Amino acid sequence: MAKGVGSGVPIGVVMTTHKDIFSPGDHGSTFGGNYLSTASALEACTILDELKNSGALDETLIYFEEKLKYFYENHKDIFSSLVGLGLMRGLRVKDNETLMNIIKESFNCGVLVLKAGKNTLRFLPPLTITKIEIDEGFERLEKAVENI
Repeated sequence: MAKGVGSGVPIGVVMTTHKDIFSPGDHGSTFGGNYLSTASALEACTILDELKNSGALDETLIYFEEKLKYFYENHKDIFSSLVGLGLMRGLRVKDNETLMNIIKESFNCGVLVLKAGKNTLRFLPPLTITKIEIDEGFERLEKAVENI
């Protein structure tokens, strides 16, 4: 989780349920805490906490899910299943050539999607994505699919 919590600033994160596992000097880190990285991480955590507590994050998750399901239902000729959870989602594509064409054409249409595994079109938008950005992303993805 270090990439996300650093918001682009290098930082390392270790999480455990165990207590008192380190003594001073036991653990070193290339990207350990410093003033810039810890300030960035604290701000990221504050923003995420506000999104979660306000209900905005849950609204975003529901909205993204609805849009993704709608897109999937309209393209069952290309996709075989919907996978993942939250905003970390994927659509299984029936063949690799189609998957690669979707990725390439999506890039040309201004939306970035990736390949996961052998046959999955991967979505991983930021937790701070807006409904307007979700709509625009799916409009561009729709155009990409129409173009192939």
